[in-house]
Amino acid sequence: MQVSDDELGPLIRRHAVRHMPPEGLAERIRQSVRAEAAGAATPASAPTPKRSLRDAWKGLAWFGTGAATAWGLALVLLATPLAPQDMLAEAVTGNHVRSLMASHLADVASTDQHTVKPWFAGKLDFSPPVVDLAAEGFPLTGGRLDYLDGRTVAALVYRSGPHVINLFYWPAADARTAAPAFSTRQGYQLVRWAQGGMQAWAVSDLNAAELQNFASLMRERTAPPVARP
Repeated sequence: MQVSDDELGPLIRRHAVRHMPPEGLAERIRQSVRAEAAGAATPASAPTPKRSLRDAWKGLAWFGTGAATAWGLALVLLATPLAPQDMLAEAVTGNHVRSLMASHLADVASTDQHTVKPWFAGKLDFSPPVVDLAAEGFPLTGGRLDYLDGRTVAALVYRSGPHVINLFYWPAADARTAAPAFSTRQGYQLVRWAQGGMQAWAVSDLNAAELQNFASLMRERTAPPVARP
């Protein structure tokens, strides 16, 4: 029995997978179907198929399985939600980058902590701690309002030479103190901590040791006074 092209096309399309098969596979299947339908070996003058019809369909099956596995793995990775702290780290990094790109580091540009701190009054429902670390190599250069964790936060701007440090403050969910935790995002160093009812995130392109030093100094200068017995 001969298989016409009109019959062979629907046969291939009915069993085709969503992904494109290897180049030349359809032609090899066409030749194999014709050879087996004729019930005779392929003449010596005709090109010999490199694989049988069964091998061809097996190749399609393996190709489809591999593609489906790859897509399944990709969907699992995309569907896996980030942890809250990871999402916040991404947002902090994004805000830092945007402040540098927009050349809008400060709503109030000043090296005087007594100018920057009062500027936030009436703009926030909390008072961020503002200290000047110029003597330690981290001068204050200003502050601005920013948005993180679903609320308006204070952003204090410090420098270390040519490097910019964005320090974000907003009230913590509880009064517990949290030691500094360090991470890296998009080539930037981040450190977060909680102290005195406030949550703090610092981000910069400083190296990890310098940012750790900045965080230590800031925590020392903003630590609440210890009650004496």
